[in-house]
Amino acid sequence: IRLTQLSTGFDKIHYGMMTVMKPRLSIGQPVEWVRDAQQPKFNGAFILDTRKVEFENGGYLPHAVLNLAAQGSAPDHFLLKGDLHAERIGPIKLNGRWDGERLRGEAWWAKQPTAVFQPLLSPDLNITLRDGDFYAQAAFSAARAQGFEAGGHMVVKNAGMWLKDGEMSGLDFVMAYRLKNEIWQLGAKQPISLRIKHLSNLFEMSNISADLQGYYPYSDSAPLVLSNVGVDMLKGHIGFDALRLPEPASTVLRLKDIDLSVLFTALKPKQFAMSGRVDGELPLYLKDKQWLIRNGWINNSSMLTLRLDPDMADAMAENNLAAGAAIEWLRYMEISRSRADVNLSNLGVLTMAATIRGVNPQQNAHREVVLNYHHEENIFELWRSLRFGDNLQEWLEQSLSTPARSEHE
Repeated sequence: IRLTQLSTGFDKIHYGMMTVMKPRLSIGQPVEWVRDAQQPKFNGAFILDTRKVEFENGGYLPHAVLNLAAQGSAPDHFLLKGDLHAERIGPIKLNGRWDGERLRGEAWWAKQPTAVFQPLLSPDLNITLRDGDFYAQAAFSAARAQGFEAGGHMVVKNAGMWLKDGEMSGLDFVMAYRLKNEIWQLGAKQPISLRIKHLSNLFEMSNISADLQGYYPYSDSAPLVLSNVGVDMLKGHIGFDALRLPEPASTVLRLKDIDLSVLFTALKPKQFAMSGRVDGELPLYLKDKQWLIRNGWINNSSMLTLRLDPDMADAMAENNLAAGAAIEWLRYMEISRSRADVNLSNLGVLTMAATIRGVNPQQNAHREVVLNYHHEENIFELWRSLRFGDNLQEWLEQSLSTPARSEHE
């Protein structure tokens, strides 16, 4: 039996989160099947061509071509060899065999620059891939009773990218995995490892680390554990030891030697400024109905200084003569002891009750000032104001001016 021509395909195939545009299957080499009891033979080659594979996130796989060559004794007993490439992505080398019941194979993805994966990212992310290399290897098996199983690893080395509001460099990512019964086992022998040397965004961050090991979807008997999470930022360190999903308890985010002057320089508050270093522990709750942080605390680890904005201090003193004397003591303070109790709701409402003890050397270096301070703010709104300050300012101006226009109308 000899098949010399084949041309078939669809306008598009939609499956899950992707849409395959214009897939076409054709013959690259005539398919021959010699049905001889002594010397059976089956061979041929196929070409699967797709114009484009679109993903729901906005990314896409460009023009992709899969070449497969079969050689064996019958349609239910042959070896497969081929490659897959999509313009600059690939090629991925494929080897396998089909015994009539089970398809087994291996795939090798040779090292290539990570920048070739740019089309896979949605333009809305505003990420431009830059440096680094990628390579991978996998083995797979598929059968009617067994389903699809796979295992392998992928590596990204020293990757870099431009972000919407900054840049990232020195990204290393190592992932080993297994897939069986639609369950992913991540980091079978060693955890998935993510390391980033430097990230410049709202703050400068370095030595970012995170490890991931376990199962997805996760369960009580097969958990997923995120560990060794940390980052050097604000001239100190922030991190937590482990987070187990599903979450049986909270994890504690630890702050060590955070420099307040760097923090206040980035946030640019107009009312006051602080300098010095602080430590803290913030219990994190991911599944609580009310809290993200509950009963957290922050203490000073060195002498702190507090400076009020002169214009704000003058205005407060003028508007309230009784408070004028107190304001003079608070214009500049050297703080020896401070503690803040911190809570954060899942709606973003931050409440902080602080007790500060210090002196104002400009007034009296020997007279201690005790300040009890309560602060409440929606940090989600604060984050938006930091990220999109111009848009927020425009929205506030429009919103505040609307009632005034209505009164005049």
